[in-house]
Amino acid sequence: MIKKTIIWESTQIFSTEYMEIFFSENSIEVSGTVIRLENNIPSKSHYTISLDPHWVVKRLHIENSYNNKELNILSNGKGDWFTENGDEILELKGAIDIDISCTPFTNSLPINRMNWSKNVPHYFEMTFINVPDLTYKKVKQRYELLDDVNNKRKFNYKSGTFESIIEVDSDGLVTDYPQLFKRRF
Repeated sequence: MIKKTIIWESTQIFSTEYMEIFFSENSIEVSGTVIRLENNIPSKSHYTISLDPHWVVKRLHIENSYNNKELNILSNGKGDWFTENGDEILELKGAIDIDISCTPFTNSLPINRMNWSKNVPHYFEMTFINVPDLTYKKVKQRYELLDDVNNKRKFNYKSGTFESIIEVDSDGLVTDYPQLFKRRF
């Protein structure tokens, strides 16, 4: 098993994340903790994500200390989502990837799942999870590879009216996400 540790900080509010990712032959396991101070309210969010070896989400667990909320959802990797009790979540049908608002890690999911050619956009339906209330909804996002030089890739990312350039390392993990996150380790 290979382990990689990442630390990000927010460039907007006081927020830092400690994330570990474990690669094995049959799975990728991710564990992240985000400490935030927003509107003078401290909170801690912890998430775990289980992925198959192709970066497809199988399970998400996330909890938030601010409101003591917790979310557990499962995916079959084909666009079907389920509660931990096995009930299908119809409003998420078609979404393959997740996007958790407090971490840049989830941008790595579509980046690592797809084969990329420069200047060819890919469109995704995502399960967007808002932190701290842990509500979810399906959203559309676009990624386009702009540059691939010296083991660093730059993507143009767009979701709704928000647009940014995201830089990732050779593992597809965010190093710079202007306006939101910067990797420190």
